[in-house]
Amino acid sequence: MLDKADKRLDLPTEPAGATPAPSRRAFVRPMVQIALMALVLAGAWVAMERLADSRKQRTPRPFTPLVYTVETTLAKRADNRPDIRLYGQVDTGRNVDLRTAVSGDVVEIHPDMVAGRRVARGTVLLRVDPFAYEGALVEARANLASTRAAIAEIDARLASEREQLEAADAQLELGRADLERALSLAGSGALTDKEVDARRLILSQREQASSLRRNNILIAEAQRTQQEANAERLEWKVREAQRKLEDTALIAPFDGIISDETVETGRSVNANEVVASIYDDSALDVEFTLTNAQYGRMATDADPLVGREVELNWSVGGTQYTWPATIDRIGARVTAERGGVEVFARIGEANNPVQLRPGAFVSLTVPDRIWPQTFRLPETAVRNSDHVFLVVDGKLERRDVRLIAWDGEDAILDGDLNDGDIVLATRLTEATEGVSVREPSQETATPEAQPGSTEKPDAGE
Repeated sequence: MLDKADKRLDLPTEPAGATPAPSRRAFVRPMVQIALMALVLAGAWVAMERLADSRKQRTPRPFTPLVYTVETTLAKRADNRPDIRLYGQVDTGRNVDLRTAVSGDVVEIHPDMVAGRRVARGTVLLRVDPFAYEGALVEARANLASTRAAIAEIDARLASEREQLEAADAQLELGRADLERALSLAGSGALTDKEVDARRLILSQREQASSLRRNNILIAEAQRTQQEANAERLEWKVREAQRKLEDTALIAPFDGIISDETVETGRSVNANEVVASIYDDSALDVEFTLTNAQYGRMATDADPLVGREVELNWSVGGTQYTWPATIDRIGARVTAERGGVEVFARIGEANNPVQLRPGAFVSLTVPDRIWPQTFRLPETAVRNSDHVFLVVDGKLERRDVRLIAWDGEDAILDGDLNDGDIVLATRLTEATEGVSVREPSQETATPEAQPGSTEKPDAGE
């Protein structure tokens, strides 16, 4: 009883109608949790600071400017001649259609008279039946012999007439002398007029005989002239018959290749009929076209275009073969459809295992004109076709240039360059004024940027 009374005495007395106060336990627990959290955070911060203080301090690496390793080339003035790469077609420099000069039946054909076969000069390719032409030759020779016999007969008659004329002239002189004596005697009365007239008659007869002999000689000489003219005509007939007989054999005019043939044994051919074609494989040409600009440059060069050496390349079976050639002539007119000038070069001999044939499509290397006192630089050294970069004391400097021509992977140019200038030859993307570069021979053991690379060293190393 007393305990219960005491407990009641311990309870606080609250005024009537007041709100009950929260319990102490509910108030203290959150405060303890907050304090613990603050203590944990403070401990973590102290631990982090101690770890940071314990880390080894590193000094930053000093900044080094980027230096590119590049290739360079030396500029040098000289007389440069670029090469032009062109294409052309091989053609025959000498090609002949073989025609039969006479008509008749073909009685013989050479076994090598086949397209693609090579024949030698003087080879009888075919023969036409010569029987009729042999008969014509015999007849022409007989007519000529008959005419020559007639001329001989006239010569003999002329000789006889001339002898008789000499005798008649002698008799005529005697008659004249006799008449003169008779006239002298008649004046003295020793001869009568009748005897004088008899002598005049004899003189007249002798004059007629002499005149007749002269006329006979003139007639014989005219006949001889006529027969000589006839003999000349018959001599031509003999030569004509002889030639026709020879033309029964069709002969190769030069060493060459048969390109076509259209005849068989037993076939009848007409005069002037094409029976085969042959070309000289030692006289082949290559035909190519120069543009107006190329022709204008090369035709005005100090080195003449005709006579210039060129190089011909023919690719066969995956292998490329080369022949020398020399420009032989220029086309007679400008080819409007090709837009240029046709040029023909004579192909020379070469020790190649393949035989060059007409119609082959080939490539050519033709020397362009000479550009005096210019520079030859690699293609990679030229920027935008109008400038290059020099390497001066390890720095790049821009120089303006004028591109003249391309020669394969080289450029022929002129501009703000001097002999001995060191020109950047690497295709460097970052190339600009002031960029630091070095040649591979100047590299050190320290790792540097690779040639043409834009990669920079890691700043954190």
